[in-house]
This record gives sequence, C-alpha cells and structure tokens, in this order.
Amino acid sequence: PGDYNGNGTTGVAIFRPSTGLWALNPTRYYFGASSDMPVPCDWAGSGTTSVGIFRESTGLWALRTGARAYFGQSGDVPVPGDYNGNGVWGAGIYRPSSGLWAIYQLTRYYFGGSSDQPVPADYNSFWGDDVAIFRQSSGLWAIRGFTRCYFGSSGDIPVTR
Repeated sequence: PGDYNGNGTTGVAIFRPSTGLWALNPTRYYFGASSDMPVPCDWAGSGTTSVGIFRESTGLWALRTGARAYFGQSGDVPVPGDYNGNGVWGAGIYRPSSGLWAIYQLTRYYFGGSSDQPVPADYNSFWGDDVAIFRQSSGLWAIRGFTRCYFGSSGDIPVTR
C-alpha cells in the first residue's frame, strides 16, 4: 500500500511480475520484469509513493520516472527506507550471507545473520528508519542500538510496512 496519487490516502496496488503490470486503482503501468522485486516508496520526500523495482541479478534500482542506480548484488534483499530522517527514502540492501546492511551513499552496518529477516522501520521516532531484524526461530526482534524483545514463535511471519 501507498499514497500513489498524493491525495493523503493510502491505496492498494499490485505488481504482476509475469507482465510487469502495476495496477494502482484505477491507474495501470507496465514497468519491470519477472525477476524484479517491487520497491514502491516516497523516493522524493513529497508524500507520494512512486513505482520502483529492484533487480537482484544486477543490483539495479529503477524508478518509473527514469531514475536508475546500481547498488547490491545477487542474494541481497532490498530494504529501502528513510534512514537519515530527511523524509526521502533511499536504496538499502540486506545481505543475509554476512548480515551486511548497506544504505546507498550513507552507511554500512553488520547486524543479523543468514536466517534473519530484515524489518526496517522507525521504531523509536528518532532520526528516521532503524536497522532491525526478526529471527523467526526464536521470535527475536532486534533493533540496532535500541532494543531487543521476543514476540512471536517459530514459523511466525513479521508484519511490517
């Protein structure tokens, strides 16, 4: 979900990888390919969600508006967010094989491991999004530099933005 038309209301959307279709009620776009992951975000800090994709095989981040950057590699998980608190989302990756978090043109951290799921969000209302993981095997939620708690159990799926 996101505010795709800037009216202040969250709307639903789907991405159909087989055709590259984005359906944002009532608008439709074709952008992306079958191997792409959707990364819709407020890339401009305008309050409006923009259509974007991450292509894991090449590290391509692409916005429907034409902006492109290469950041990441095969095996990386896209974790876009507002990591510096300026209201603009940026590209970020989590590399499960090493626990690397890399935020485009900002910073790098090692936090988490191969079985952890990245769950970035603004957990403490301070300076934007936080680097965080959920460990499904134990229900551990760990927010880098902030807190750790156990909520959930083996097999649970974290529900985040």
